[in-house]
Amino acid sequence: MEAKLKTFTDYCKEFIEDHLQNYLGTNGYGCDLGYTITEGINVDGSCTYSTYKAKEYLKFWWDEAADYFQYERDNFGENSHNPFENPEAYMVCMVIEGVNSLLSKSKFIDKNWNNNIELTDKNIKKIIREIKGFEVEF
Repeated sequence: MEAKLKTFTDYCKEFIEDHLQNYLGTNGYGCDLGYTITEGINVDGSCTYSTYKAKEYLKFWWDEAADYFQYERDNFGENSHNPFENPEAYMVCMVIEGVNSLLSKSKFIDKNWNNNIELTDKNIKKIIREIKGFEVEF
C-alpha cells in the first residue's frame, strides 16, 4: 500500500524536523539555515528518488506548484526547471523555498538572521515549535 501524500506545508515542516537534528552542534547564519539543511536534496536533484513519486506530489500540490512557478518568474526572471520535463528538480526547488519560507517566519531565525548561531538541542526545539503554526507562502 502506498503512503499517503502530505500537504506541501506539512512536507516542508516534516523535512525541517527530520533534517535539523543532522546539524546538531554546527554553527551557521540564520539566513543560511534553509539552504544548509536542503543541501542534500539540492545536490541529489531529488526529494523522492522517484520521478513517478515527484509527479504524484506535484499533482497533489498543483496550486502550490503554480504559485511557485510564478514566484520563480517574479524573483529570478525565469523558471529554472520545467515541472513537466524534470519534476524531481522542480520539486527540490519548491521544497527548498518552502523550507526557507517557514524558517524565515521563526522569531528565533529572524532575530538571528545575520548572526552566527549554534544549533543546540534547545535551539532546534525552539525552531520546530515556532514553525508549527505557519503555512508556506511564496
